[in-house]
Amino acid sequence: MPPCCELVADERGGVAGAIGETRSVGKVEMRRTSPRPQKNLHYLIMSGRIVCKFGGSSVADANQFRKIKSILEGNSERRIVVVSAPGKRNVQESKLTDLLYSTYDFAKNGLDFAEPWKLIRSRYIEIANELSLRSNIHEELDKLEELLLEKTQELTVDFVVSRGEYLCAKIMSEFLGARFVDAFPLIQFDSQYKVTAESLQNIADALSDSKSLFVVPGFYGSDMRGNLKTFTRGGSDITGGILANACDALAYENWTDVSGLLMADPRIVKGARSINYVSYREIRELAYSGASVLHDESIAPCRAKNISINIRNTNEPGNQGTIIGPTPLHTSRPITGIAGRKDFSMLYIEKSMMNKERGFGRKVLTILEEHAVSYELSPCGIDSMNVVVDSKSLAKVEEEVRAEIEQKMQPNKIKIFNDVALIATVGHGMVNQIGTAARLFNALANEKINVRIIDQGSSEINIIVGVNEVDFERAIKAIYEEFVEKVVNLE
Repeated sequence: MPPCCELVADERGGVAGAIGETRSVGKVEMRRTSPRPQKNLHYLIMSGRIVCKFGGSSVADANQFRKIKSILEGNSERRIVVVSAPGKRNVQESKLTDLLYSTYDFAKNGLDFAEPWKLIRSRYIEIANELSLRSNIHEELDKLEELLLEKTQELTVDFVVSRGEYLCAKIMSEFLGARFVDAFPLIQFDSQYKVTAESLQNIADALSDSKSLFVVPGFYGSDMRGNLKTFTRGGSDITGGILANACDALAYENWTDVSGLLMADPRIVKGARSINYVSYREIRELAYSGASVLHDESIAPCRAKNISINIRNTNEPGNQGTIIGPTPLHTSRPITGIAGRKDFSMLYIEKSMMNKERGFGRKVLTILEEHAVSYELSPCGIDSMNVVVDSKSLAKVEEEVRAEIEQKMQPNKIKIFNDVALIATVGHGMVNQIGTAARLFNALANEKINVRIIDQGSSEINIIVGVNEVDFERAIKAIYEEFVEKVVNLE
């Protein structure tokens, strides 16, 4: 953490906003204790701004654009805006990104793309017209249509699909009276989405005017060869994280259609409570185990500079949502959240004196790697080894993997168990509370749920259990009842 910040346990709770400000959120307090060093003037100039990313549902129509304007006007520090392509307005409608993929596929194969293109064109024009803009969006759409008709073979799918964010950002910048800054070729990244130091400096320079309001399209940038390249789906989150890092932002607000994270999947636990504060480490564990609100690649750029991430709801701007930030010094919560995934298989290998056979585990994992099967976790005994893998990946090569293990490792027994689910119970509070594991397993035992796998790292930030898929929902409900509802009832 920067020398001017500290995390302090406080029953009032809170996470700092601007220097000298403390907002009441959760059970931790993050307070700026002194100004940043005067010698870094660039950092001082940049640090008073907030990066705001608005997802597809937040830019779905003209009314959503107006909500965004109101949100920005509510805090003068919100000066850098990232937008996705417009999302669905109803369940029957297709996302514009999906329509752009379809348009490209039709055009590339010499087929008529008039139907998806009509929907794309009308959507953008409708938004611009309802906002009473004198927009050149018609010209932009005409240029793109001409390229699709006449230079199809020269276009890449990344370019065509990126126009969803590009056109949205063009309309948004005009509506807000903001400066449009294109993400291409400004944001340059490698195959792992790691941005170059030169690119970070270029971004900082391009957005250096602290008095201006900027709009940047999300989801794309430039690869190392200078070609336009998109991130994976949900990549606008990554764009926001990169800009926050480059500009040493005060915070990164990710505006969506939910009011932050919940302690469990609301489809399983009705009325699941919200998470006010979660650490970078906790959110990584929860996201990996199935919780999904924020693209996990967007966290790393902010974590590198201890920039807090705030998940907010465009439709409920008064709700403070969830803050993701540094690990608190203390927390009164035993757990932060519960997440899980299905569709795993467990490879069980037994061999006498396995522990004396040097490299046994490495050789097994190498066999899986050579067949493009990655493993989730691998709890072991003295003479046994379990490897949990994705069921779909293993199913494609199950016979080959089994045969190779039998040939090379000569086990006494090898068996594959399918229909396994993994559940992660996550929280920094577990390390300081005696009996957390006992409570968890008692809760599952009381529901007569058989635990197939137990895994807990030395950090004690999470406990992972494997159960039969038929017990998945009941297991999550039992853990939630033990650690959340019982605590609330006691209070």
